[in-house]
Amino acid sequence: MYKISSNGQNINKGEGMKGRLYKLDKRKYQTKTLIAQYEYLTELEDFRFSEAAYRLKDGSIIVEYDGACHSLYGLKLSFNKSIARKGIYSISKYDFEMWKAIRSQIENGSFIDWEKQYEEQLEEEHENVLKCVGENELPY
Repeated sequence: MYKISSNGQNINKGEGMKGRLYKLDKRKYQTKTLIAQYEYLTELEDFRFSEAAYRLKDGSIIVEYDGACHSLYGLKLSFNKSIARKGIYSISKYDFEMWKAIRSQIENGSFIDWEKQYEEQLEEEHENVLKCVGENELPY
Protein backbone atom coordinates (compact mmCIF):
# COMPACT_ATOMS: atom_id res chain seq x y z
CA MET A 1 0.00 0.00 0.00
CA TYR A 2 1.24 3.51 -0.74
CA LYS A 3 0.01 7.00 -0.06
CA ILE A 4 -0.35 9.67 -2.69
CA SER A 5 -0.56 13.38 -1.96
CA SER A 6 -3.24 15.57 -3.50
CA ASN A 7 -0.86 16.55 -6.32
CA GLY A 8 -0.46 12.90 -7.38
CA GLN A 9 2.93 12.11 -5.86
CA ASN A 10 3.87 9.16 -3.68
CA ILE A 11 4.58 10.50 -0.17
CA ASN A 12 6.06 7.41 1.45
CA LYS A 13 8.19 4.42 0.62
CA GLY A 14 6.04 1.45 -0.31
CA GLU A 15 7.09 -2.14 -0.93
CA GLY A 16 9.26 -2.38 -4.03
CA MET A 17 9.17 1.36 -4.75
CA LYS A 18 12.67 2.15 -3.51
CA GLY A 19 11.72 5.67 -2.43
CA ARG A 20 10.96 7.01 -5.91
CA LEU A 21 8.03 9.33 -6.52
CA TYR A 22 5.27 8.02 -8.77
CA LYS A 23 2.69 10.10 -10.59
CA LEU A 24 -0.91 8.96 -10.60
CA ASP A 25 -2.31 8.66 -14.12
CA LYS A 26 -4.86 11.50 -14.09
CA ARG A 27 -6.93 10.00 -16.92
CA LYS A 28 -7.34 6.78 -14.94
CA TYR A 29 -8.18 8.72 -11.80
CA GLN A 30 -10.81 10.94 -13.49
CA THR A 31 -12.96 7.92 -14.38
CA LYS A 32 -13.64 6.73 -10.86
CA THR A 33 -16.81 5.24 -9.40
CA LEU A 34 -17.82 5.86 -5.79
CA ILE A 35 -18.26 2.48 -4.06
CA ALA A 36 -18.30 3.33 -0.33
CA GLN A 37 -18.26 6.36 1.93
CA TYR A 38 -17.52 6.92 5.62
CA GLU A 39 -17.70 9.99 7.86
CA TYR A 40 -16.59 10.06 11.49
CA LEU A 41 -19.19 12.27 13.15
CA THR A 42 -18.04 13.51 16.51
CA GLU A 43 -19.11 16.67 18.33
CA LEU A 44 -15.50 17.88 18.28
CA GLU A 45 -14.82 19.26 14.81
CA ASP A 46 -11.04 18.89 15.15
CA PHE A 47 -11.43 15.10 15.35
CA ARG A 48 -13.72 14.60 12.33
CA PHE A 49 -12.64 12.89 9.14
CA SER A 50 -14.19 11.42 6.01
CA GLU A 51 -13.18 8.70 3.59
CA ALA A 52 -14.53 7.84 0.15
CA ALA A 53 -13.58 4.64 -1.68
CA TYR A 54 -13.53 4.62 -5.47
CA ARG A 55 -13.05 1.88 -8.05
CA LEU A 56 -10.92 3.00 -10.98
CA LYS A 57 -11.51 1.84 -14.54
CA ASP A 58 -8.69 -0.71 -14.24
CA GLY A 59 -10.42 -2.32 -11.23
CA SER A 60 -8.05 -0.98 -8.58
CA ILE A 61 -9.44 0.73 -5.46
CA ILE A 62 -8.38 4.04 -3.95
CA VAL A 63 -9.50 5.83 -0.81
CA GLU A 64 -9.65 9.62 -0.62
CA TYR A 65 -9.45 11.01 2.90
CA ASP A 66 -10.02 14.41 4.44
CA GLY A 67 -9.08 14.72 8.09
CA ALA A 68 -9.21 17.53 10.62
CA CYS A 69 -6.09 18.47 12.56
CA HIS A 70 -6.61 16.03 15.49
CA SER A 71 -8.25 13.25 13.49
CA LEU A 72 -6.83 9.94 12.37
CA TYR A 73 -5.29 11.73 9.36
CA GLY A 74 -4.15 14.91 11.11
CA LEU A 75 -0.43 15.58 11.39
CA LYS A 76 1.21 16.62 14.66
CA LEU A 77 3.91 19.24 14.01
CA SER A 78 4.70 20.22 17.59
CA PHE A 79 3.17 20.03 21.04
CA ASN A 80 0.63 22.78 20.29
CA LYS A 81 0.40 22.57 16.51
CA SER A 82 -1.39 20.07 14.28
CA ILE A 83 -2.57 20.38 10.71
CA ALA A 84 -5.42 18.85 8.74
CA ARG A 85 -4.60 16.63 5.76
CA LYS A 86 -6.24 15.45 2.55
CA GLY A 87 -4.91 12.71 0.34
CA ILE A 88 -5.36 9.47 -1.53
CA TYR A 89 -4.07 5.96 -0.99
CA SER A 90 -4.39 2.71 -2.89
CA ILE A 91 -5.92 -0.32 -1.19
CA SER A 92 -6.14 -4.02 -2.08
CA LYS A 93 -9.50 -5.79 -2.44
CA TYR A 94 -8.84 -7.76 0.76
CA ASP A 95 -7.98 -4.59 2.72
CA PHE A 96 -11.02 -2.84 1.22
CA GLU A 97 -13.32 -5.59 2.52
CA MET A 98 -11.71 -5.27 5.96
CA TRP A 99 -12.04 -1.46 5.79
CA LYS A 100 -15.76 -1.82 5.01
CA ALA A 101 -16.30 -4.28 7.88
CA ILE A 102 -14.53 -2.04 10.39
CA ARG A 103 -16.06 1.25 9.23
CA SER A 104 -19.60 -0.14 9.19
CA GLN A 105 -19.31 -1.10 12.89
CA ILE A 106 -18.07 2.23 14.32
CA GLU A 107 -20.77 3.93 16.42
CA ASN A 108 -20.02 7.62 15.84
CA GLY A 109 -19.79 7.21 12.09
CA SER A 110 -21.90 7.23 9.00
CA PHE A 111 -21.09 4.42 6.54
CA ILE A 112 -22.71 3.92 3.12
CA ASP A 113 -21.88 0.94 0.91
CA TRP A 114 -22.90 2.30 -2.51
CA GLU A 115 -22.00 -0.94 -4.31
CA LYS A 116 -24.32 -2.96 -2.07
CA GLN A 117 -27.15 -0.44 -2.51
CA TYR A 118 -26.72 -0.53 -6.29
CA GLU A 119 -26.82 -4.36 -6.32
CA GLU A 120 -29.95 -4.38 -4.12
CA GLN A 121 -31.63 -1.88 -6.45
CA LEU A 122 -30.83 -4.05 -9.48
CA GLU A 123 -32.23 -7.15 -7.74
CA GLU A 124 -35.41 -5.27 -6.82
CA GLU A 125 -35.87 -4.03 -10.40
CA HIS A 126 -35.29 -7.56 -11.70
CA GLU A 127 -37.92 -8.94 -9.32
CA ASN A 128 -40.39 -6.24 -10.41
CA VAL A 129 -39.86 -7.16 -14.07
CA LEU A 130 -40.46 -10.82 -13.28
CA LYS A 131 -43.68 -9.96 -11.42
CA CYS A 132 -44.94 -7.95 -14.42
CA VAL A 133 -44.17 -10.71 -16.91
CA GLY A 134 -46.29 -13.82 -16.45
CA GLU A 135 -44.82 -17.33 -16.50
CA ASN A 136 -46.54 -18.03 -19.83
CA GLU A 137 -44.82 -15.05 -21.45
CA LEU A 138 -41.27 -16.19 -20.69
CA PRO A 139 -39.42 -17.46 -23.78
CA TYR A 140 -38.09 -20.56 -22.02
